[in-house]
Order: sequence, then C-alpha cells, then structure tokens
Amino acid sequence: MKSDVSVIIPAAGLSLRMGTKIRKPYKTIGKKPIIFYTLEKFYKLKCIKEIILVVNKKDLTSVVKKWSEKLKGYKVTKIISGGRRRQDSVYNGLCNLTSDTNIVLIHDAVRPLVNNKIIKSVIEKVEDKGAAIVAVPMKATVKKVNSNLRIIKTVPRQNLWMAQTPQGFKRDIITKSYDKIRKTNIEYTDDAEVVEKCGYTVEIVAGSDDNIKITTREDLKLAESLLKVH
Repeated sequence: MKSDVSVIIPAAGLSLRMGTKIRKPYKTIGKKPIIFYTLEKFYKLKCIKEIILVVNKKDLTSVVKKWSEKLKGYKVTKIISGGRRRQDSVYNGLCNLTSDTNIVLIHDAVRPLVNNKIIKSVIEKVEDKGAAIVAVPMKATVKKVNSNLRIIKTVPRQNLWMAQTPQGFKRDIITKSYDKIRKTNIEYTDDAEVVEKCGYTVEIVAGSDDNIKITTREDLKLAESLLKVH
C-alpha cells in the first residue's frame, strides 16, 4: 500500500432507531464511546494520513470541547458539521480533504468491529481498480412482496451481497461523483451507489459477519459481546 489515504467517518445521523437521547457514536461500551473503538481500527495504519470526523451540527461544539485533544491522537485532523442527509455529510468531508490525498475511505462511525485485514484489502483493491467496498454474501432467502406483504417472488440469492463499510475510492472518482449528485433530491443509501450512478465500476472485497452496524438496541448488545471476544 503506497497511497496517501484519508478516512471520512460520518457520525451525523439522528440515531432514531436506537431510541435513546445519546447518539449512537457516543454511547459507551465498556469504558469508552463506540466512536473510539472505530477510530482505533484505522489510525494505526501508516498509509492513513488523516481522519475527518463528520458530526451532527448540534453535537459539534460539545464534541470539539470534550474530545478534540484526544481525537488528535487518533489522526482526527478535522471535526466538521454534517448535513441533513448522509450524502450531504460525506460531501462536507470530501470538501475538507488535504490536497495530497489519493484514496478516500468512508466508514460508518458505528461499525467498530471492522478489522485491519479488511481495511487493507479495500485499499489494495482501490489502488488496483479504482473503487471497492466491503460486502458479505446474502445467506437468508429473500422474498419480494407487494404493499399488502404478499409474496410476489423469491429472489435468487447467489448473486446478492450485503454492503458494509469501509467503502474506498480513488479521490477523483468519489469527488466527481458527489459533485454530480450533490443537488439531487434522490437519497443514496451508500457511497458505492453514488459512484455506480455516475458510471463507474465498483469491486467487492469479502467482509465479515462480525462487521455489524450498530443500529438498534439489539445490535448494541451484540457489539458489546463481540468486542469482549475481540
């Protein structure tokens, strides 16, 4: 891995599905907030030159006041405000990249169980192909239903993969793609979808079932258990 890599960590979501007052990245597992478990997986890699943390605008002042000094030790060079949608937050992160960045990784703040092997594999694939994401094969049987929850068809799962993060891109690919969709009313669920929409090919790197995104209280309990094992 020879590239200068920047990491954007979107942490600006509302955490509505968790149903708690504390936003997910700041909820504590053990003795520290989830966000620090996530940052630990990235900052020790030599090729990663900076991490940009994108937080909810309501949290910006408190995060800077409480953790700015500590976050510097995790290669967090900027703590910035996010936007209304995830894609707006990522765009804000892209606008704050240093000039020498070659590759951009975008990773969910609440995926603390990603491992170094996966991160390195994504970077290597991006160096070779230009764009790559982590994903795992679909294991469950998938049903397509109508508005009345009546099954229309069973969807063959052999070519279905569930996307995870990090998602990595050559800088020019991700910035050009986000420039194109910036003012659209379409909401994109991940960064690969933005890049695909703009005509680029995205490769898959095999991920891990442990690389969960903490969305619900049940996810939080599972993450607590997995982090003890790891």
